[in-house]
Amino acid sequence: MVSNIRKLFNAEDVLYSGIDEQQKDYLMERRDLAIDFIFSLVLIEVLKQIPLHPVIDSLVHEVITLAFKHFKYKEGYLGPNTGNMHIVADLYAEVSFVKKKFMAELKELRHKEQNPYVVQSVISLIMGMKFFRIKMYPVEDFEASLQFMQECAHYFLEVKDKDIKHALAGLFVEILVPVAAAVKNEVNVPCLRNFVESLYDTTLELSSRKKHSLALYPLVTCLLCVSQKQFFLNRWHIFLNNCLSNLKNKDPKMARVALESLYRLLWVYMIRIKCESNTATQSRLTTIIGTLFPKGSRGVVPRDMPLNIFVKIIQFIAQERLDFAMKEIIFDLLCVGKAAKAFSLNPERMNIGLRAFLVIADSLQQKDGEPPMPVTGAIHPSGNTLRVKKTYLSKTLTEEEAKMIGEQHLIVN
Repeated sequence: MVSNIRKLFNAEDVLYSGIDEQQKDYLMERRDLAIDFIFSLVLIEVLKQIPLHPVIDSLVHEVITLAFKHFKYKEGYLGPNTGNMHIVADLYAEVSFVKKKFMAELKELRHKEQNPYVVQSVISLIMGMKFFRIKMYPVEDFEASLQFMQECAHYFLEVKDKDIKHALAGLFVEILVPVAAAVKNEVNVPCLRNFVESLYDTTLELSSRKKHSLALYPLVTCLLCVSQKQFFLNRWHIFLNNCLSNLKNKDPKMARVALESLYRLLWVYMIRIKCESNTATQSRLTTIIGTLFPKGSRGVVPRDMPLNIFVKIIQFIAQERLDFAMKEIIFDLLCVGKAAKAFSLNPERMNIGLRAFLVIADSLQQKDGEPPMPVTGAIHPSGNTLRVKKTYLSKTLTEEEAKMIGEQHLIVN
């Protein structure tokens, strides 16, 4: 099939006359990458059909071996097609997310003498597994997937190289975020519980070090998000305080990571766990909101972040504590009930307040139920991740629904 695709591109060979050799090499390379791009997309779609249209194992093995070759590290390449190479490597990785092959390749690399080339080969291999997904059902498949994760966890705890450790942390996050969004009673399955407990203390300790914090904050967050309720409630407050303190970090990347950790943790706390006692929940929320929206401030913390994250945080709180969200957050952001002298125009805070009010009111009108967990991430080159644009109702807020959110005075007879 590759040869047939290649014939389609051979017509451009006549265009290469008069071009210097180096430029011609780059163009030929780009042509080959285009062929690989199309071929890998076809393979992805064909392999999806194997359960319905089985093929002999030797052919599948050949495809997997071919795909693995394409996302292995290439030493010393810094040409103009580097970006395209990464895209094609991602696609071939999506073709070949096979646990046994991965572990065999990793074992082989671990036995080699450590040098920059081997380290980069290991990282490339790890990044190629980011398309692996844990099967939630049946429980046998769930346990088998977690067994693979546990083997990777052992390597994470043993490996000394910082870059490999960070690559493994990134792999865990890619795999665990979809699990965290869907997990329910599965948190009680021993294999998942053991995975979380084996990694959590070490990961939390490493995340406090500056050289690890950017890479390991998301992993600590994911481990908490897939943990049992009591484990979460007993442990999250320490990491929550770390996140809140880093919201004011001078490094905008660290502040962003802390903010994203916070809003995922808050989703688990409000939506999955359904909070704690009224007093404990009130105290926890007051601390969080006081940090994000300081009293008397014209802005929010951290600055220069996407406003939709703040809106989602208010939405999550409103799901279980609607009165708190309206009176303690939105009213304050909009300066509702403040004396004329105390009123000031704070566009960013008001924008967040108005958008949060719209989202909450619309959700009540449409009876949307619980908001989904945030699953931010890069769009896969094959388009596996699709962005769904939210549309809102245009009909008037009803009197009954206005009363539910404490805004009945907005209804004009």
